[in-house]
Amino acid sequence: MKTLRKLLSLLIVLGLIGGGVTYALTPSVDIKKSEKLANIKSTKAINDLNREFTQNASYKNSKLLTTAKIDDDMLASILQNSQLLDGSYKLVGNGIEAKLPVKLGLWDTQISTKIRVLGANNKVELILEDAKIGKVPIPDFALEKYLKEVLTGTGVSINGNTITIKSLGLPLKVEGIETVGGKITVTASLNNAQLLAYR
Repeated sequence: MKTLRKLLSLLIVLGLIGGGVTYALTPSVDIKKSEKLANIKSTKAINDLNREFTQNASYKNSKLLTTAKIDDDMLASILQNSQLLDGSYKLVGNGIEAKLPVKLGLWDTQISTKIRVLGANNKVELILEDAKIGKVPIPDFALEKYLKEVLTGTGVSINGNTITIKSLGLPLKVEGIETVGGKITVTASLNNAQLLAYR
C-alpha cells in the first residue's frame, strides 16, 4: 500500500510540474494567422523606399542628406525575403513588437520581445527588451547565448540584449535611425567622393 501511495504521489508531482511548465511556456497571446509575415501582402516594395530617399534628398555641407520613413507595410516588405515568415512584427510606439514561434522540447511556444532600433555613424543597434519565451522572461545572459548561437557567421556582434550591425554594405552612410510614433526614420548621407562614384 505504501508503494502505491508513493507512486501515486510521484505521478501527481510530475503532473503538477508538467502542467506548470506547459502553463509557463504557453504564450499569453498567440500569433494570429492574419498577423504572420507570410500572410501579409505588402503594398510597398524596396523601390518605394529608394524613391522616398531620392525625393527627400538635399545637399548641405558637402554632403547629400536624405531621409525615409519605414511603416508597418514597408517593414513587412523588407522582412518578406527572410527566414522570419512565421513571426509577427508590428511597429508600435518607439519599437517593433516581434513574436516568433519556436519549439522547445515537447512544447510549441513563442519568443516575444520589443525591439528598439537605433543607429548612427553607419552602425545599427537592435535592442531586445522584455524578451519572453511563453510567459517566462528570458534573462539577458541566456538571450545573449541564444543570439550568439543563432547569428554566428552573420557579421553582427552581440552584447547582452543588443545586436550591433557595423558593416551595413550600403553605398551610403547611415547618419541616424529613430523610431517614434510607430515609424522608423532613417537619415543617410553621401559625401562628395561617394557622389562622384555614381557618375
